[in-house]
Amino acid sequence: MLKCIFSKAQPPSIDVRNTVTIIAFLLFIILLSCTHDQSYIKSLSNDITTQGFINDNCYQCIITAKPDPGIEGLVASRESAHINLMKSLEKQCYDTLIKATAQLQSISVTNSLQQCLLQQLKQYIDNKVIVVTYFNDDFSETAVVRIYENGLQQKLATMRCK
Repeated sequence: MLKCIFSKAQPPSIDVRNTVTIIAFLLFIILLSCTHDQSYIKSLSNDITTQGFINDNCYQCIITAKPDPGIEGLVASRESAHINLMKSLEKQCYDTLIKATAQLQSISVTNSLQQCLLQQLKQYIDNKVIVVTYFNDDFSETAVVRIYENGLQQKLATMRCK
């Protein structure tokens, strides 16, 4: 008779609880590290009415969008305003940051300069954080957006187009 040599062999034991605990801990650390920057940016100041530099590292944009004309009702108006806000948020952030850059450098913005600044400001606009949104009495929606970068004000003041 043939005897199976593997009959007494046990599969390697894996402690599932330890593996799950380690994976959960690593996931928690990763999530915590991602939210740290946004929570820091949101905690910089409670001022949500000032548009401009909060400090040397953070610029705050206040963006407002109205609902489409002809929209009736509270929910429909707010939904329309929210859609319009999300569509125009990035462009309005660019516009305010271009104006701030021009003001810092005491220059006027031409079309060619604007195109150059759009390319250079992209890295900062891509890191924007919406701090808060709220609806106004006219059903428009306002978003307070912060753009954070170490030495942002100095970088904008010395930004040059070729």
